[in-house]
Amino acid sequence: MKKFISTALAAILALGCVAMVGCGGSGAIGDGGDGGNNGAAVVDDAKTVNLRLYKAGFGDQFIYELKKNFEAVYAEEGYKINVLTPTLGSAGTPMVQEMSRGYDKTKIDLYITGAITPNMVSEYGEYGLVCEELEETVWNQKAINYDGTESETVISERILSDYEPFLRADNNKMYGFNWAQTTAGMVVNMKKLSAYGVTELPRTTNELFEIFDKILYGVEGLIGGSEETKTYPLTYTLQSGNGGGAGYQNCALLSWFSQYDIDTYNEFLRMQTKTEDGWVDMEDGYKVYQNENLKKSLTAGYHLMDMEYSAFGSKTQTLDQAQGLIMKDKKGQNNAVFMLNGDWFLNEVKANYSKNLNDITFMNVPVISSLGIDLFGAGTAYNLSDEACDDLLSYICKLVDENKTLDEIIAMVKTEKGVELTQEIAQQVATARGVGFARGIEHLAFMTKDTTKKDIASLVLRMMASDDFAETFMAKANASSPYTKNVKTVSPYRFVNDAQKITSNIHYRAVNSRVQGLRFKAMKTDAFIPGTSNLALTLYDRNEKESYAEAAQKLFDACNAKVFSSWNDYIK
Repeated sequence: MKKFISTALAAILALGCVAMVGCGGSGAIGDGGDGGNNGAAVVDDAKTVNLRLYKAGFGDQFIYELKKNFEAVYAEEGYKINVLTPTLGSAGTPMVQEMSRGYDKTKIDLYITGAITPNMVSEYGEYGLVCEELEETVWNQKAINYDGTESETVISERILSDYEPFLRADNNKMYGFNWAQTTAGMVVNMKKLSAYGVTELPRTTNELFEIFDKILYGVEGLIGGSEETKTYPLTYTLQSGNGGGAGYQNCALLSWFSQYDIDTYNEFLRMQTKTEDGWVDMEDGYKVYQNENLKKSLTAGYHLMDMEYSAFGSKTQTLDQAQGLIMKDKKGQNNAVFMLNGDWFLNEVKANYSKNLNDITFMNVPVISSLGIDLFGAGTAYNLSDEACDDLLSYICKLVDENKTLDEIIAMVKTEKGVELTQEIAQQVATARGVGFARGIEHLAFMTKDTTKKDIASLVLRMMASDDFAETFMAKANASSPYTKNVKTVSPYRFVNDAQKITSNIHYRAVNSRVQGLRFKAMKTDAFIPGTSNLALTLYDRNEKESYAEAAQKLFDACNAKVFSSWNDYIK
């Protein structure tokens, strides 16, 4: 069963990487005359680690900076890193296939890759175990700094706790090493947004849609609507064949769903229940789709994807064209203010829009406003109006963004809003705001099974877990490391600094990811399944006569009917 699941997951990840350029592509590995090493020569000696790098939104400058410092620390020993030509195709199933050829044939010691889960390279994978365990050689060791000194604590105590489960296979063995922390959310062109008199970024979906309406219809006495300005609230790409796809929009909907309850979200994606002994299969897994919070998330999704909000051509354009609409600001030309994307966006536009980089920033997906109504609205102890619910929800989110403790939040809400929050409700809102959609979870490194340079390769990974490497990664990749909160570097870009704030929420951080979606492809359903690439197209094609809620109810019912009918065939 687990081997079947890992195969299904491999298919999903391959699909996800087409849908989200931030996680790379699925290009084939070239033969290059060297057995699949992209034209770079493997160095076959006892002291050189051959490393293959997945080059995507993070670029490759960071790995050469690591190489320089590593070789300086171990100059006396003569240890070196040989970086094979970095490519976008060095990820996903092609890499697992290459690892499966065996170390004797490839001579590659380390894969710094993406779109691969520990199950795919473990005993549960299609090719069996193709990598080494890292528990003792890396995770229970200390990080190594650029001067050769070690960190005070072992690496397993340094990594963000919500990342660890993604590094272990179902047998609980540690095969993966996470090398990047990155988040999917929303890119905002602040220069364009300021023209509408907006000074604060939206923290709830209602606030987001109110801003969308200002852009679409204009602000009297200040600026005209989209028909006049040619500036639209939102842009995206829906065609996966154009280097984009619906993946970014999926992040928003799955974030809204997980903001209700991150544990329920994980259960929903896995169709499994978490017990003291780990995750176990549900007897009636189809029932996870009967969750009313999914319907509320679908309602927000239909609102988001209302075609009136989108810039012309969004449905068919390429990812580069979509990103261009955010960066360009020429009067009378089709452009947009918001785009669902990730914190890798800056790297992808840096070369073509270097003069406009300070116009953009990055924000987390707003908290779904229906959560505020459920907590504070009619029928609750607070009995607030819908408008007051959203105002309170937004204010609590603001305090969470400022890293206030629960006690501080409760006290400030009482003083400023006259509302006495319970500890439980304050925690629920704080956790909802702390949800981030992590795209770095599947950016893992693996050590090839039976490598003859296991000790040296372990030293490389240990250096990648250091504070020094974290600074390198921020400076060279405009991204953050999951191993430290002590990065001294401050980016010259507001975009990067704002993205760092999202990933460093110390009190309430919670992570969700599509990587846990183990079983959707196996369902063989043509109804909507969250996590697959047809989501945004489904939401985009709403019958204009329907309200968002009516469309969501119809899709919710159709999805549940299809999943129920498919369940018996699926579990076979």
